Amino acid sequence: MPRSRFLRGIDWLSGTAGYTSGILIIVAMLVICYGVALRYLFGMSTIWQTELAVYLLMFATFVGGAYGLRHGDHVRINLVVQVLPGRVQIGVRLLAAVLGLALVLTIAVVSGFMWWEAVERGARSGTAWNPPLSYPYFILPLGMGLIALQYLSVVAGLFRALLAGELGDDAPDQPAESAEGGPGL
Repeated sequence: MPRSRFLRGIDWLSGTAGYTSGILIIVAMLVICYGVALRYLFGMSTIWQTELAVYLLMFATFVGGAYGLRHGDHVRINLVVQVLPGRVQIGVRLLAAVLGLALVLTIAVVSGFMWWEAVERGARSGTAWNPPLSYPYFILPLGMGLIALQYLSVVAGLFRALLAGELGDDAPDQPAESAEGGPGL
């Protein structure tokens, strides 16, 4: 059964978040190299380089998490699960995905309140650069929201596999192979 347009949209969003995160890691590396070169070649320093690099890497970590979940690159211990019968494996993976969804939704809500408080107060970092904290505080609820959407996609796939009685060798919470042989986006 083909995936719905909504689930394909979630996969596209996760893929876009992953590639954006990869680009921002490169940008963070360039910012750090710029700061190092400026300091050691010219004896000068910046007031923004370290903080910006931290914010870029925060974005890559939290927003890129949805991409990792989409491609099964998240940490999981499946030694015991692998020896269980097929339907039980799917059930255990479904339970783990539902618990993961609940966790990231909780973090998204709590961090969303923190972000809104920073917006209302006009909080700033307090460093020499002193950027508004509303931008970096938005990274966590955004990332957890994207991971929650990807967990919805995983739960839907596992639930469909459980109902259909799919007992194949591939873990049903992993992305299907595309026609080109790689993970489908």
